[in-house]
Amino acid sequence: MTTELKRDYSKNALLEYLVIFCVFCRLGFPGNLSEMLGGNTVMLAIDYGSSLVQVLIMLMASGDTLNDIRLMNFKKKYYPIYLMLLLLFAMSLLVSHSRIKQLTIIIRFSITALFGLWLADYFSVKRLLEIIYCAQVAIVIANLLTLVVFPSAGYYVDEGYGYIFRGLYTQKNGLGAEMGALLALQTVLGFLRRDGREGLTRTFIVLFVVQVFLLAVSRSTSSLLSTGLTVVYLILVRAKQGRGRRIQWGLVYAIVSVGFLFAASMILPMAAPLLEAMGKDATLSNRTPMWAGIITFMQEGHTLTGYGLLQFWETPYALRILQLSFPSDSWFRSMAYGSHNVILEMWLDVGLIGIAAFLTTLIICFRHVGKLTPERYLLCSALIIPQLIEGLTDRMYTNVNYSTCFFFLLLGTACSWEAEERSPGHEQKEMMANHETVKQ
Repeated sequence: MTTELKRDYSKNALLEYLVIFCVFCRLGFPGNLSEMLGGNTVMLAIDYGSSLVQVLIMLMASGDTLNDIRLMNFKKKYYPIYLMLLLLFAMSLLVSHSRIKQLTIIIRFSITALFGLWLADYFSVKRLLEIIYCAQVAIVIANLLTLVVFPSAGYYVDEGYGYIFRGLYTQKNGLGAEMGALLALQTVLGFLRRDGREGLTRTFIVLFVVQVFLLAVSRSTSSLLSTGLTVVYLILVRAKQGRGRRIQWGLVYAIVSVGFLFAASMILPMAAPLLEAMGKDATLSNRTPMWAGIITFMQEGHTLTGYGLLQFWETPYALRILQLSFPSDSWFRSMAYGSHNVILEMWLDVGLIGIAAFLTTLIICFRHVGKLTPERYLLCSALIIPQLIEGLTDRMYTNVNYSTCFFFLLLGTACSWEAEERSPGHEQKEMMANHETVKQ
């Protein structure tokens, strides 16, 4: 093996280890384990440090010399995504109550978005899923620690359900949503491994079963639903061997997200007496009254622009006005975070203009869905179905979490409909394999 080939292979191996670390952190580590590791200081160090590592990864992968190194390699296929981000960022800076905070959010959000696009561009689908699989193993072990070793960190008390396991996450349904998303990706990896005649190892099967267990103990109904629907759809697509009609997921996402919000706000209240007579909750756990209040509030101001990307709940005067719009005896008077719907959350943050840009970009990225390779279509389906269903009743995107990273990975994969390029990582591994074959 030549020195140059050894150097390239070592560099690629280092990049993969760093990517595993970053995905592990985006999946929620250290979360509720931060107190056992040293408190908020350690959590912030890992959070911001992993963002810097993402920048380092993209710089290292861009070239071997100083002249080659660049953070961004603008590609024509990503122009709609770049334009959406520029619009959201510019509008947010104009309306935000704190431009310094907003700029910080924009920088971190940009790093996460670019990293998601880079993942789609640099690795083949199978190699990327193998890397995510390694991070899955680590995050499942970390969640099991909160179940067995540190139960005080892993459980919380819910007034209606008693003790509920939440693992590393502070959000009630965070564990279920993440396990569901990872199970979908592992299902696709299982298909690709079978295609390569590698078979499913005992570790692979055990990991899948443990994630199903964690999903069950999280008691997240929406996550159980989204996981079941996603896995069933992936199996059906797989069974047809790519011969069936493909779904334009961008259009479906737009129709279902907006249609569900309309139905929940307009139709459910009218059907409330009938549903309550049947013993059903017509408010979706008090969500519909909150959504009605938010819709009325947003019609009175900042309708088109919102209050800045991820900034509404950090804008005291706006939050107080929203709280005071509810009756004095309502618990909504003290709510401080989350609208429990991705479209409403975007309306609060980036307005109707931002929602239109978001949905339009999604539709454009999927305009050539029929030209995607079978593995890319499977990956897109595994990524978007959980995000679509979870987003109906929960917020999804922050500046650094896995949902945001996976969303831009989804956009990058959907845009890769032309003749598939040879990723740098794939080329180096193939060169290594060829060298070993010749040597033998």
